[in-house]
Amino acid sequence: MRKLAISIVAIFSALASALYLWRVEPLLPARGETACFAADYDPPRAIDLSSSRRDRKSVGEISSLRLAIAFLADEKPFRSEGRGYDWRYSLSLDMRLTDGRRLTSGAICEWTNDLLDRSFPALFCYIDCDGGSVTVFRKIGQNALSAWFEPGERLRTGQSCDGGGGLFIGADIERRKLPVKAAKCGE
Repeated sequence: MRKLAISIVAIFSALASALYLWRVEPLLPARGETACFAADYDPPRAIDLSSSRRDRKSVGEISSLRLAIAFLADEKPFRSEGRGYDWRYSLSLDMRLTDGRRLTSGAICEWTNDLLDRSFPALFCYIDCDGGSVTVFRKIGQNALSAWFEPGERLRTGQSCDGGGGLFIGADIERRKLPVKAAKCGE
């Protein structure tokens, strides 16, 4: 009986540890703070570039990426007609292309403080007004994230919703993964 109890405790401890190493929540900032991540890519990482109507497309190469997730101090929950969130994070992407261009983008990542969001390894981020989306996954067991663009998923850079045009980054045909490790903000 004692061996069975020890085995059960060991199994539950392993599952709890695995869940902790899988969740994205431990890497998210506290209220009023920012968590930063960065990477320099050698060789560079490919990223699809396109116009808002997708009539102009090309492939760029990212040499570095800085990613910041901020939890604003005045963020409030929102609920309306069965949907909503408990708080939102602000995601900022700052990337350098090998041709010298710098592309920046920002997105909103809604979070619901329920069992599903607390145990899931990702943040789903978007820009209103069809500015696109990106998914930010935790690299399991590491203090690192990976920004993923699934095929067809893209994110507007450089302009606001009412600015028109803009350059989109993302993935046209194949998934694009951009891993980043925890870093000090401002580096």
